[in-house]
Amino acid sequence: MGFFEDSFLLSASEADLHRRMKLSSVLRHMQDAASRHLDALGYPYEKLMEDRQVFLLSKVEVLFSGSPVPEQKVTAYTRPHPPKGAFFLRETHLSADGRPLIFGRAAWILADYDTHQVLRPSAFGWNYPFDQADFDSSIARRRIREPEGAALLGDRPIRYSDLDGNRHVNNAVYGDILFDFLPENWLRGRLIHRAVLLYEHEARWSDTLQIKGCQIDPNSWYLAGYRDGERCFAAEVAFNHV
Repeated sequence: MGFFEDSFLLSASEADLHRRMKLSSVLRHMQDAASRHLDALGYPYEKLMEDRQVFLLSKVEVLFSGSPVPEQKVTAYTRPHPPKGAFFLRETHLSADGRPLIFGRAAWILADYDTHQVLRPSAFGWNYPFDQADFDSSIARRRIREPEGAALLGDRPIRYSDLDGNRHVNNAVYGDILFDFLPENWLRGRLIHRAVLLYEHEARWSDTLQIKGCQIDPNSWYLAGYRDGERCFAAEVAFNHV
């Protein structure tokens, strides 16, 4: 099975102060490409809903070797790989002018729509074509421990505009939350190189996340969001100097 292709024009609103694609925009387009691929395979959201099932993103890693700029045509290449344990694995590349710029690998879970309880991959009862090419499946085992130096950075109320049709904060929104809590002066001289995000518990409308974080080496940060002592997300983000 080859890659499914999905193209779009990067808008100025999706770029940061360096005119590079925001992490939140990368996550959003990775999600959109996966959704459109499912549509093309004959498994649209509406068909999943007939079985009261939904795919939820659990873990994702994004690597930047470059970035598209506003008004540049970007092509997303995506394909699924065989599950590992409870996780459906997927890789996605973003390219512009024939040059691969951003690489992502993700671990999704299948869940009951009403309860959001995790379902076994075998509950997905359709003939789903997985790609058999070599793939680094370590994202399924990825863990992030909180460093001892993590401190409270502030509160982040969850608003209506953060939510998606699954009634929780959309995964891409966390990409903006990360940057909103990093020091402004520190960010100005750096470009994102790598990000790992784990989505551990859902945040919903009217929740307030307590954001904790710390610098873990000269170019990397740990950030996480808690609700009533329960970690909702955790991330490690690494940067290069401009």
